[in-house]
Amino acid sequence: MQLTLANHSSYPRVGEGSDAQRLRRAYARRETGKMTDDQFEGVVRDYVAEVIGEQEAAGLDVVTDGLVYWYDLISHPTSRLDGVQINGLVRFFDTNTYVRQPEITGKLGGTFGLAPEYAAAKASATKELKAVVTGPYTLARHSISKSNGDLSSLALSYAEALGSELEALGKAGARYVQIDEPSLLRFPEDAELVRNVLLRAVASKGALTIILATYFGDAASIYGELLNMPVDMLAVDLQYGPGIVDTITQHGTDRPIALGAIDGRNTKLDDTEAVARDVDRIMEALGSRGVNEVHLQPSCGLEFLPRDRAKRKLERMREIRDAISKAGA
Repeated sequence: MQLTLANHSSYPRVGEGSDAQRLRRAYARRETGKMTDDQFEGVVRDYVAEVIGEQEAAGLDVVTDGLVYWYDLISHPTSRLDGVQINGLVRFFDTNTYVRQPEITGKLGGTFGLAPEYAAAKASATKELKAVVTGPYTLARHSISKSNGDLSSLALSYAEALGSELEALGKAGARYVQIDEPSLLRFPEDAELVRNVLLRAVASKGALTIILATYFGDAASIYGELLNMPVDMLAVDLQYGPGIVDTITQHGTDRPIALGAIDGRNTKLDDTEAVARDVDRIMEALGSRGVNEVHLQPSCGLEFLPRDRAKRKLERMREIRDAISKAGA
């Protein structure tokens, strides 16, 4: 059984000291017209390379670009689409962060424009670089659509855009693409809608390994629904429900799974031995069912943590894998 260490998605974009504040300053300067888009792009690419380097130094096998380009998880992909204008702010789940809300003004078209960002980041990575995109259902749930159809229609329209994006990411060299659908755990009654939306999105995925990530909630109650999703890997948050480990070991899965066993929202370091026991238990149960790979990653993006603590959390994952290897020796 292979235990792969992966980042979930985001990474803190601001740290201590003047140099670690340069991205924030660049955002402000571009917004006020004091920096050109090309100059801003140079700052961002440099920062992406730095963030990737920190993840690789922590021992990760699968890294991300930290979503450094992203203003937030909702407006960044949707703002590139035809038929969308960005409106006001709305709180993002139970976090202390806000996202800019898309307003649908016409027929959606185009792609999210993430492939060029991925290609630029890939040039800085020596490890596998995972692409991350917000899922169509979560985008629809955070959008304003006064006269352009119901939730289902909007989610399916976003799925069309995602399908085009997946093709572009495949051409850019991606292997893993993680689709984030945290809204599913808030509205579990929409599991069938999410399944249909994903079916449309992944129809032309080619050789991509598609990961469906849910977080900010307990996935135990809809684990059976998750097993029916048309994806290659599930990513679940182990922090919200004490029963999710039992659920996974009892019901299993026929595909690889990513375990969000590291708390992405708490600065306290996770207990190495406790996490190792849970992960090892799941690996043993899934190995008996023919699953040959498990990913260990944070429960959600790390943007909620100070940068030094986020790096330490990633290092803790390496310590957890070492503890599992030592126990099995």
